[in-house]
Amino acid sequence: MADDTAPALAIEGGLPLRLDAWPAPPVVAPADDPDPVHALETEFAAGLGLPAGVAIALGSADEARRLALRTAVQGRREVVLPALCATPWVEAAVAAGLTPVPAEVDADTAAISSRGFSTVATPQTGAVVVAYPFGHPPVLETILPIVRERTCMLVEECSEAVGASYRGTPAGSIGGAAVFALGAGHVLSGGIEGGEDGGALLVLRDAELAAAVRKEARPMPEVVARVALAEWRGREEALQARRELAWELTFNLRGMRGTASMPHGRWIHHAYDRYVFRLRSMLWKRGFEETLAALRGEGLPVEAAVGPSLAPEVSIADDRTQATTRLPREMVGLPLHAGLTSRDMDQVAAVLRKVERWAL
Repeated sequence: MADDTAPALAIEGGLPLRLDAWPAPPVVAPADDPDPVHALETEFAAGLGLPAGVAIALGSADEARRLALRTAVQGRREVVLPALCATPWVEAAVAAGLTPVPAEVDADTAAISSRGFSTVATPQTGAVVVAYPFGHPPVLETILPIVRERTCMLVEECSEAVGASYRGTPAGSIGGAAVFALGAGHVLSGGIEGGEDGGALLVLRDAELAAAVRKEARPMPEVVARVALAEWRGREEALQARRELAWELTFNLRGMRGTASMPHGRWIHHAYDRYVFRLRSMLWKRGFEETLAALRGEGLPVEAAVGPSLAPEVSIADDRTQATTRLPREMVGLPLHAGLTSRDMDQVAAVLRKVERWAL
């Protein structure tokens, strides 16, 4: 029940709680290496603990995804995708001659679940794409046995996972292929703004295949590679800033009835590409879009954390796709970067508490 004594929301004519504009990410000075593309590829592979030559800086993330899937086991026809956080891979699968098959995700992380993967995998499954939603690793120890059993390829979608790791193993160094797309908001942005395709780092564990791809594919523009290289060299400081902000906000949200922070196990290292929290749908009495409008009206640049499901629309009571159906209406994403401060996190918590009083 809404609190009638609480201050009115901005969308209802009240004053917004946060008046300042959301800070812009810090500007990174481009690296001045004579060959920034080669330097980026070499240092990136080394940072993942992989041999030189397996990382390729490409001018198109779309192309990187297509090439990653074309390395799948030959003769198979299907690729399993998480039903959430994998929309760009549908087009890549079709371009690679594969049929995309959506699988259920984990209710806590939105990453593909082992149960979802095993349910839809068939003898025609050539690859499975595992995403790291918002920088959170999937539970790989339950997925890898299925990959081995099916003799298919594990492809990592790591665009939000620079600096993430699972049991000490860096994201992007586990599967047969991995894609790190550059873009606004990511630790590796390459200076790209909005939704532009600014390129990607493609990791192919097969060194011979990587060498062939490097010769034929369009390389990353030097202007993008210079920014990405500088960001890569400064990633530890950027990641630490994001993590500290996320930990502080999680602490500030303790005790709230209507929202929940994202849980994770101690064996994962989260990259916090975004901060994501969930609305407790059983308690939250307002619609999802209405809630986003209320939060934005109070000065927070929030968005739906995940897009529509790739799975067919089914009843929420269907156990096979229950999380996939529910999470798009519960998960809210907030940008994080090193230009934010503790004061910003305090204001975020205050806004959420104000909106919660209205929504319960």
